[in-house]
Amino acid sequence: MAKKLNVLILCTGQPSRRMIRSLEAKGHTYEVYNPQDLYLTISDGESGFDRIYHADPNFEEPVRLKAKNYDVVISRLGDGLSHSTTILRHLTENLGIYCPQDADGLETASNKLKTTQRLAMNGLPVPLTAYAANPRHPEFLIKKVGGLPAIGKLLKGSQGRGVFILETPIAANTSLESFSKLAANFKLQQFIDAGGKDIRAIVAGDRVAVAMERQGKKDFRANVSLGGSGKLVTLSKEDQAICVKASKALGLEFSGVDIMKDKKGNTYVIEVNGNPGTKIIDITGHNYFADLVALVEAKVSSGKVNANRSPEDKDTGGGIINSVFKAVSGVLNPQKGNTDDYPLTKTDREAREAWRKSQEDENS
Repeated sequence: MAKKLNVLILCTGQPSRRMIRSLEAKGHTYEVYNPQDLYLTISDGESGFDRIYHADPNFEEPVRLKAKNYDVVISRLGDGLSHSTTILRHLTENLGIYCPQDADGLETASNKLKTTQRLAMNGLPVPLTAYAANPRHPEFLIKKVGGLPAIGKLLKGSQGRGVFILETPIAANTSLESFSKLAANFKLQQFIDAGGKDIRAIVAGDRVAVAMERQGKKDFRANVSLGGSGKLVTLSKEDQAICVKASKALGLEFSGVDIMKDKKGNTYVIEVNGNPGTKIIDITGHNYFADLVALVEAKVSSGKVNANRSPEDKDTGGGIINSVFKAVSGVLNPQKGNTDDYPLTKTDREAREAWRKSQEDENS
């Protein structure tokens, strides 16, 4: 029988009722926190006792959230992403609680250029792309993305906002000049003739949970939020593998991956969304939150819950943390994320003794 989990839901709005129902259906408990209501503290490096507090405006004093009380963090982060990912990073990397989404991955997914760079770095098929802070040579840049028509995208934006098509040389030159004067960062991208269609795939772990084909009605953008329609589709094994690889390339075990297929059948990864919407549930009838819950259940049960730590941690502060985790492995089980107080610069014996003493003090 699967372990009953206590889930910390880190959410910038109200959590989806479908997610709550999915957790409750499996007997899991949960607590919901808005990252705006959380304080974090970082130790001086000697003691190594990093912590996090709930600073509800109705409290006389912030209340400490103990990491050992939580098995997993499920994040649904929208507005104020910079602050939210700072809190998430503290929960996962400093306090060792598992989350299927990496803070750096969410930040990357929120930036369309960084997403394309990361995808290309991992060998995934993406449209030809160009970027310049001061596009003084528009003809050169347009040529590099395959000529006109071309797609322009603001680096920040969702649901099709900030995406436009450049069809004529005059329109291209005017747009490039205008955005340059406004200091609005955007990228140029190859136009993929997909007949106004794209596909949103929800990735949960090593598989695609559900996929929806979207068809634009008003213009070249296929977003349902802009009036487009959608229907359930089954992806080929090749396209499923591309979507899973794209999500993992950003350090996300759970995401929405957008792909397009040109008239020759070639697949291109367009974007990765760290906070996919729920219209796909309405249209397909498949509640992907059930897949997310199944994913975290399996990960916690397997004990392999620190796979989403950022590469930087392994070489810097994280390397220290990992070494101390090993030093105190007889007392702690960091893979279950059941500690939030651990010394960082002590010898193995001192580390064990310090941990035991802290537990004795806490339980006295």
